[in-house]
Amino acid sequence: MEPRFFYAGGLPTPRLFGAWPPGFRCKAPDGRPHTRPPQQPSGGFPLQSLAGIGFFVAALFYTSVAGFAQTAIRDQINRERQESVGSFFEEKTLEKARKFIRQDSTYYVGHMLEGAFLFFRANDELGFNRAIAPLQKAMDLIEKDYNRDLRTRSSNFNTYARVYPLHFDYGLITYFLNRCYQNVERQEEAMRVLYHVRDRNLQMETATDSYNTMAWIYHRNRMYTSERFSFLKNSVTENVAMANKLLDSAIRKLKIDLPLVNGMFDPTFLNRQYLSTFHYKAMIHDYLLDIDSAALYYNILLENNAHSSNNYAHFKMAMGEFEEAEKFFLDAEVRERSLEKNTKEYFYMRGTLETYRGQPQMADTLLSNVLREQGSTPGYGWHCIGLARARHYEGLTAESQERITKAARFQELHIGTTWGQEQYNLAVASLQYLNHVRFRQEFMFENDEWYFWLNPLNWFRWLKHTLAIRHQKMILANLVAENPEREQVLYSIFSPENLINFDEVYSLIDGFGTRYFISLYERRLATDKRPNVKKYYRYYLGKLYLADGDEEKARSYFESVLNDEQIKDPFETLLLARTYEGLAHATEGEAREEYMLKLYKLYPQLLPYSGLPMSFRLSVDGPAEWREQLEDQLNDTELNFTDASNMPQATVSITAHAAGGWAVRYRVELNGETLQQGEWIVPAADLDKTGRLLAYRFMGIYKNTLGEELPPLKPVKEREAA
Repeated sequence: MEPRFFYAGGLPTPRLFGAWPPGFRCKAPDGRPHTRPPQQPSGGFPLQSLAGIGFFVAALFYTSVAGFAQTAIRDQINRERQESVGSFFEEKTLEKARKFIRQDSTYYVGHMLEGAFLFFRANDELGFNRAIAPLQKAMDLIEKDYNRDLRTRSSNFNTYARVYPLHFDYGLITYFLNRCYQNVERQEEAMRVLYHVRDRNLQMETATDSYNTMAWIYHRNRMYTSERFSFLKNSVTENVAMANKLLDSAIRKLKIDLPLVNGMFDPTFLNRQYLSTFHYKAMIHDYLLDIDSAALYYNILLENNAHSSNNYAHFKMAMGEFEEAEKFFLDAEVRERSLEKNTKEYFYMRGTLETYRGQPQMADTLLSNVLREQGSTPGYGWHCIGLARARHYEGLTAESQERITKAARFQELHIGTTWGQEQYNLAVASLQYLNHVRFRQEFMFENDEWYFWLNPLNWFRWLKHTLAIRHQKMILANLVAENPEREQVLYSIFSPENLINFDEVYSLIDGFGTRYFISLYERRLATDKRPNVKKYYRYYLGKLYLADGDEEKARSYFESVLNDEQIKDPFETLLLARTYEGLAHATEGEAREEYMLKLYKLYPQLLPYSGLPMSFRLSVDGPAEWREQLEDQLNDTELNFTDASNMPQATVSITAHAAGGWAVRYRVELNGETLQQGEWIVPAADLDKTGRLLAYRFMGIYKNTLGEELPPLKPVKEREAA
């Protein structure tokens, strides 16, 4: 979930005050007053002699001259800022900022412009820390020189117009500074900035919404306690309640300020001040799964075109309305491309939706392109996780593990998002665990010889995989045990803050207190207000009863999933496939074969890891020597080959390739329908692996190599000089 960026709805325009510059620019509004700092009263100088009087007159003269000179310089800076300073992104903005600092280092404007430029250039912790120094100096200077003006509140237009440009600049400075502190996880300092804004009691907070942003920080850090940040409470519940209380304070402040600003600003803008608070209200009720309240606030935001498409998509995702979720995630890509380098949640979530739809290759393409374009900027780690998930469902386990390892090693900055390090660690750990489970499953799938257990090397490899799985499972168990919101976020399967899919959630609970989770999900099935989520509870109950040895109850729950009217939704493809898998395990004979065929036609990449040996009719054409070798290799896998007419027909041909090696063509058909087909060139030296790779390709898995590790990349040769 993302915060509301203050420039999302455009900049406010006070009536009769002059136009704001178009877009998000760093000029002050027209009509900036002279910015003479208030004169500090002199005090206590003894006038007991002519010498003393002369010294006092001289001091007063030089102070006045210096004051007038300083005012002239600042007026010049203001004029030049209006005339020639453009966007915060332009290099000349930094040049102007440094020029202004040389002209008057005690004036806040130069430091503000420098800090804002560095803010938008920052890509990592070092970059944001560089921006903090000038922004903090700008805040200190504007508070020191113009504290009285910043505290001025008035319903008189002329009085307010004199100080409003300073209020606007103060809002910019504190917004950028607060965001910098948040981005580098210095939440104490971020809150102190907001306390400064709150205590000045601005009658119009144009950039930094003090109470709203404090509520955001409480909600974003809800998992921590006062031991981590002193301002926090001591439980998730208390932190979320405090966030809600601060939002109530924001609404109360708007009501108090209304008599002062009414008539100065367009009513539409004043209304949007309330909508900013509703943005956060919707977010918190969504998190709490207060469906009716969240829907109420989101509907108000939608009616006023003030909604976050990204956040509303998360709400729809939590409701199990995946088609609507995808629609708004797509809208967010266009509508909410922030000027800041915040985490682009919608790419990650769209990848998850593609795996639900049975199109992991589409998720792979999407996230590969995103990673190629963005490089190692904030969000890189999250997108690596999303790509690892896509490749996991493609059956490319080694490639998935490569990506999840990169995510584990990357120091992610969670910018402009409620997604935090705990969720990041859990997403990494869950895929690490599932990939290690798959490594063992692949080892067993590829080596189903009758003499398997007679080979000591196979025992060693099996033990190695088993120990790795147990190690990853313990890491996962510890993360869940230490997660204070597991009941609210994880066990509810779909939640705005749950960033792992329903398969991964089940992996968290699998093997831990089966009877406890049966009781938990039966209770949730009866009480949860989200009708589209209940079929997932039924699927979980089927899996849990199957693990508990009660196949009859398991079949009952699985069949109730099949009877759900929404199960034919394309986004329920993964759930439907998993249900067929569960029914195949809970049945025998022809019923099992029927469910396996349904699973194969729907999501074939799942079958090699299901423990359900798939049967094919096999026909191989080619040179006798290679044909026999290929048949032997295929028979050494978990696949069964039969003459039964109801099984898919796998046809393979091997021919010599003109460029060397062998061309292997294959096709899998059932009742005249082509289910899988393809061709690839195999070097002659790799024919001993072709049968195993072909077994995967029968399942729609396009592996190019076997094993847990990918071959190292070849170094790129430098071009020779011409």
